[in-house]
Amino acid sequence: MMLKKFSTVFLSLLLAVCAEAQFRVTAHQVGWDNIPPEAVKEGFWFQKSIIAQMDDDPQLEEVMLFGRDNGHWPEFDLFKAYYVIVGTYSKEIKYISPVEYVTDEYNMLVEDRNKDGVSELYITYIKEGSFSVDERGYGKKAVYCHDRIEFRKEEGR
Repeated sequence: MMLKKFSTVFLSLLLAVCAEAQFRVTAHQVGWDNIPPEAVKEGFWFQKSIIAQMDDDPQLEEVMLFGRDNGHWPEFDLFKAYYVIVGTYSKEIKYISPVEYVTDEYNMLVEDRNKDGVSELYITYIKEGSFSVDERGYGKKAVYCHDRIEFRKEEGR
């Protein structure tokens, strides 16, 4: 009888731990309170963000990456992604990508390469119409493009 109670409690505890772990992996809970609702396009999910100085205003900005699945193949996945720049304190949207980029990884690099005190967003994406695979879904061929997004408040972008 004691072994049966112990087994039941142990299995219940194990199930609870597994369920909680799965929830933490799949639910994007961190940062949802900081995301303005108008920044989220339908079908896209918050992936990650970086805090950086993106303009001449002393307030830092949060560069957010949103994405969704765009196809699965045996050796890789494709995603659609877009970027949003939001004031960290004001939560004002300062920039939203005008296009959704196709990519095979959620990448976001924010650096101040020209050393002017203002960071730029560097992205890599697949050129539209350049992606192909063989008949079994292997042998990915694509033309990768590299771009820099430079946001300046005074430019009004």
